[in-house]
This record gives sequence, C-alpha cells and structure tokens, in this order.
Amino acid sequence: MFLSGFVDLLRSLGIPLGGVLIGVTLGGGLFATVEWLRHRPARPVAGTVRIQVVRDAPSETPAGPRPVDRRPVRSVTVATAEGTRTVLLRGAGVAPNAPLPRALEFLFVLAVSFTVLSALELAFFSALFLPYGQLVAYAGAAIFWPNTWPGVYAVNSLSKLVPDYIFPMYLAAMAAFAIAGGLIYRRPALPANRRAWALGLILLYLGVEVVLDALFFTVPGQSVRDLAIVVRTITGGLFLAGIVLCTLVLPTPLSVKARFRRDRAALAQFFGTGVVAIAAAALTLRLVDLWLGSESLLLPFTLLLLLPLVTLEAFIALNRPLYFRQLRRRPLPPLSRYHPPVSILMPAYNEERWIVEAIRHADIAAGRYPGPVEIIVGNDGSTDRTSELARQAIGRLEHARGMVVDLPHAGKSNGLNGALALATGEIVIRLDADTFVSDRLGFAAIIPHFADPQVGGVQGSIHPRQRTGWTRKLRALEIAWGHYFQRPAVMGVRSGEVIDGLFSAFRRKDLVALGGWVPWNGEDTELSMRIQRLGYRVRMEFGARAYEDVPENYAALRRQRVRWARGMLMANGQHYPSIVGPAPEFAGLGVLFWFLTFARSGVRSLVYVFLALLLVILGVHALVDVAYLLLLALAIRAAPLAYFLAKMDRWDMLVWIPFFPIASVLKQSFRFEAFGLMGPEAKHEYI
Repeated sequence: MFLSGFVDLLRSLGIPLGGVLIGVTLGGGLFATVEWLRHRPARPVAGTVRIQVVRDAPSETPAGPRPVDRRPVRSVTVATAEGTRTVLLRGAGVAPNAPLPRALEFLFVLAVSFTVLSALELAFFSALFLPYGQLVAYAGAAIFWPNTWPGVYAVNSLSKLVPDYIFPMYLAAMAAFAIAGGLIYRRPALPANRRAWALGLILLYLGVEVVLDALFFTVPGQSVRDLAIVVRTITGGLFLAGIVLCTLVLPTPLSVKARFRRDRAALAQFFGTGVVAIAAAALTLRLVDLWLGSESLLLPFTLLLLLPLVTLEAFIALNRPLYFRQLRRRPLPPLSRYHPPVSILMPAYNEERWIVEAIRHADIAAGRYPGPVEIIVGNDGSTDRTSELARQAIGRLEHARGMVVDLPHAGKSNGLNGALALATGEIVIRLDADTFVSDRLGFAAIIPHFADPQVGGVQGSIHPRQRTGWTRKLRALEIAWGHYFQRPAVMGVRSGEVIDGLFSAFRRKDLVALGGWVPWNGEDTELSMRIQRLGYRVRMEFGARAYEDVPENYAALRRQRVRWARGMLMANGQHYPSIVGPAPEFAGLGVLFWFLTFARSGVRSLVYVFLALLLVILGVHALVDVAYLLLLALAIRAAPLAYFLAKMDRWDMLVWIPFFPIASVLKQSFRFEAFGLMGPEAKHEYI
C-alpha cells in the first residue's frame, strides 16, 4: 500500500526515480574510481640514478651504521683547458636506456582490425542497430520509471532523426585497440585484471551510449540532437583513452610533496576559460551546422573533428594574454643586478658532426652574459671523435670555462647527471649537443626569471636550424603552433606539460635535490612535471633562442617522435596522482590537459579511415561534406599559424600552412607505434 502510494506520488510529481537511481549509481562509481586512484601505492623517488662525486676512496665496508650504497664507483676522465684529471663518480653508467624496437605488428593489426570492424558495422548498420533500438527503449522505460517514457526511437542508415556514426566508429576503435594491444591474443598477454578492466569499460561505454540515446535522441529538436552528438563525442574519446591505457604498462606512480602554497586562482582560470572556450566552440559549430544542413550524414564528424580543435584554439586565445599579464605584474630584474653563475650541461653521444659548433655558439652566448659561465660536456661513452673534438673546442673557449666528462655509455640522462655532478653554477642550462644557441639573442634573457622564487623552470625559444627539407618545414609549423601560440597559454594557467630539454634552465639545487633526470625516453617531460609538482611555475622566454637539428628524413623523424610520444606516456603515467592530489594545480592540470588532448587525438587519424569507408559505402555525394570539414579544420589553424610564422621571421613558410594537417597525422601515427611499445615486455626499462 505504502509503495504504491509512493510510486503514485512520484508519478504525479514527474520525478523519474529510475533516472535518479542510475545517476546515483554512476556518481558512486565515479567517486569510487577517483578514490581508488588517490589511494594507489606510490613511491617517494622518481627512479633517477643519482650520480655523485666520491670525495674519498670507496671503502669495502662503510664505517658506522650508514646503509650500504651499492651503486658502482667508476673512474672517469675530466678534461679542461688546463689538463686532465681523474674523478670518482658513484652511479655513472648504471641504468642505460633500452633501444626501441619497431611495433610493426601492432600497427598492422590495429589498422586491419579497425578497417574490417568499421566496414562490417557500416555495411550492416540497420540490422545491427535494430536490437540496439530495443535496448534504448528498455533503458528509457527504466530511466523515466514510474513515468511513461516519452521518446520514440528509430535509427537506420537513412534516418534523418539520428544521422550519427560516431558511436560505431568509437566501438570499432576500442575493439581494434583491445585486439592489437594484447587484451585478446597477444603474447606475452596482459594480466587478467587488465582484460577485466577493458571489458568493463566497453560494457560501460555501451551502457552510457544507451542511456544517452534514451535521454537525448528520443526528444525532438535539432538543438537537443546536436547536444547529444557533442556529449557522445566527448564520452567516446574518454572511453577510448581508457581502453588504450589498459594496454599500456606505465611506471609506478610518484608521490611529491609541494613546497608552495596552493594557487586556487589557477584552478578557477583553467575551468572558467575552459567553459567559455567550449561555449564559443559550440556557437561556432552551430553556424557550421546551419551551413552543412541538418540532414548531412557527416554532421557528427564536424563535431568530432572541429569541436575539440575550436575549443582548444579558444582556450589558448583566452589564456595567452593572461600569461603575459602575469609577467607584467611580476617584472624581472635587469641582468646588471641579477646574473648568477651559470652551468651549461651538454649531453653528447656520437656528436662529432656538431659538437664543435655547439660549444662555439654556447661560448659566444656566454660572452653576452655578465656572469660567469661554465660549459660541461657529458660525453656518454661516444665511439666516434666526440670527446677529442669537444676537448679541442673547450681549449679554444674565450668567454666561458669548460670541461669534458668521459662517462661509460648509459643514455642521455647518464650524460646529464654526470655533468650535473660536476656543475657549480646556480642556474643550470640544458643544451643538446646538436643545438646552437643564437649568436644574437643568446641565453641571457632566461636567467632573470629565476629571481622569482616561484619560477622553477624556463624554456627558451627553439627554431629549426635547417630551412630545406619537408621534415624541417613541418617542424617550423609545429613550433609556430605549439611553442609560440599554445605553450605560453598553458604555462600561464599551470597546465603546461613539458619544457623542451634541448634548451631549458633550472636551479641546480633543485636538480640535485631531485636526483637529476630519469633514465627514460622523455626525461625532459618527466622532470618538467616533477618540478611543477613541487609548486613551481614554468616560463617561456622568447628573448632567448637556440637552433635545433631536425631529422632530415622520415626514418629519423619516426625514431625521434616515437621516443618522444613514449616518454610523454611514461611521464604522465608516473605523475597522474597530481590530478587527484591535494593541489591539482601543481602539475595536475597539466596531466588533465594532456589526457584531454590524448583522448581527442587518440582517434583522430582513425577518423580519416572511417570517413573514407563512409565515402565508399554512402557514395561520392558525401565527398563535398568531407571537403568542407578539411577546409574548416585548416582555416581554424591558418590565422594563428600565419601570425606566429611571421613572428618567427619565416615568411617562406606561409605557403606550407595547408600541409599542417600532414604533420598532425604523422605525429598521430608515431603515437600509435609508441602505444605498441608499452606492453608487458617493456617492464624491464622501468626502475
């Protein structure tokens, strides 16, 4: 009697009890997931191999109760202009980077699986989604209970009510990653709990899509349908990212204790400008909707491809001026008043081609700096003439003093940490051995930022050294967009991810306290995030410049970018606790920003494959819509690209702007290969 009366009361009030219960269940699941992430075991050290100078001869049995340091002590040669000496270094050569194999099998299986599954879904679209429509009806009845479900659901390949192909595309992408990533057939197989997580995510994704359709697509109205497609675009990207992460073996999470008070204003700025950016993007794409027409079968892909891009550009455009406003409110002291000693660390492995010029340009830049400068080449066991040529170049220094440290080969971090062990400067500049500091601008403009105790890392501007070759031209486009346009904005809102290692600066005492760089690919990303988790701000200085060596062909570019993509995965995997930590504005926003772009870009290249299949199955009449999409995506990027290329004095690159999407597709293909190198067999590389 009471239950019947309660149900009648709910029905009279119009309260959908089923929807309330489902909402509470999903909210509870989300809360439990966040709590699980927050309480996962984390280690207190990053996995660095600290290299230290041994002041006394090593003893077989250390005196007193001190723990035994089992790192080997090696004799290394240090060459200066005055001569050579032998130094004992503890930890040198301990943890080498493992060479990266190819992931051709992963790429082949991923491409074939996605193509076959997508083609089958599209070929049997109506038949497959007939039972799906019944599920939606059941879900609608459950959600609106005890009221009557008001919707009428119908979906087929000719439906004008729901022209949505995003759901099957994401479903095919998830299944393809599960197949290629080792969740189904690969050996060594991923553990059972990974498979359970992946299966649970796919089932949850199906459930979420059913609920979305029951809530949105059953309600008449073009605006409601468009909103549903936007929501579906977001949820599909997030679930696909979750499936991808299920296939990756990432480092153990790291716990870091912040040194500074919280910056809640950064949180408000990040989410406030994010909401405004989404609204601006939605308004823009509403106009695109009217342009394409509500009956366009490719409207969902307008939202899928352009909504994240327009949102990102609006977010950057809002925050970039705020970054420079922050700088004006915290003015830098002149170099005449603040010019602490500087150490330039230059890791080198088989760099005989460039090492002499790199040292010479660094010396010229040292002449433009009023404080003392030392250049330390960390020779990581080179097998060519790098050490010999570096010693000769050190002997010819005019403005700086220098040394060459000959270390056993163990990777770039070994060269960096070995040089750090002998550095004496207050500020450390990391400079790759194939990178030339600008003779005109030098590095001096970077240093005054460190007069602010809240600044922990600064990157100088980077330009391609070579101007010929398609890889160098695409790199110039990438720098105009990523460094000049995007990076100041994300740094200003504390959501920056990386300070590029080839030309960056930190305080030496911070690097020593943190143990230096990790022996991974992407050691610069990891260190940048660790510095930010301490609470430091990071900065970009366009008044200092260096010219990088850009790979000259596809094979060299692939090796570099797979290494970079892999390093980003590892660094974000280690530092994800910052999202759910007590101060998410200290690197947590950076991880969140990376994850959102990761969720967006994880399927971007697959979208083009799916569009091609749509053209084949739906006919060439859809080709016009595809052309509209590609032109719009290019036009959105064109204005900032042109402006910042002009700022870089690269007027020759304006005609290359139409090729910028090629750079994006290439980067995505390299990221796919990096996914294939992060399975169980990669565990031995983590310490």
